[in-house]
Amino acid sequence: MTIMPSDLPVSSTGVAAELKDGIGEAFLLFESVKQLSRLGVSVEFTVSPTQILATITVQSGAVRVLPALLETIDDARPGSLPTGQLVVKGSMCARTVKLTVLIPFGWVSSEELAVLTGTAIADPSDLL
Repeated sequence: MTIMPSDLPVSSTGVAAELKDGIGEAFLLFESVKQLSRLGVSVEFTVSPTQILATITVQSGAVRVLPALLETIDDARPGSLPTGQLVVKGSMCARTVKLTVLIPFGWVSSEELAVLTGTAIADPSDLL
C-alpha cells in the first residue's frame, strides 16, 4: 500500500482500478454469502475505513451451523438485545471485522449460549 501526501491530486485512473478490484472481490464474497443463505444464514456488512461490521442472522432452520460458527469467533461474548433475543458479539481478522450473531428465539437459553461460546463450563453434548 502506498501512502500519498494529501496535497497531491487524486488519480481517476487509480480510483477506477481500485473500484474494479473491489467489485471483483465483492462478487466472490457475494457467491460465498449466497451459499450461506441457502443454509438459512444471512450476513449484512457495513464497511468503514477502519473496520468491517458483519451482522449474521441464523434462522431456526439453520441452528445446526451455529456451534461451528461460534467457534470461529474470537473473544465471543454472549448477550441479549432489549427484545430478549440472544446475540453473540466478537471479532475476526485481527479484530478488524466485528461480528454480531443473532440467535433464533427460543433455540437456546442464555446459560446454554454461554456454554457454546466457551464463557461457561458444562457438558454441551445435550445442546444439539
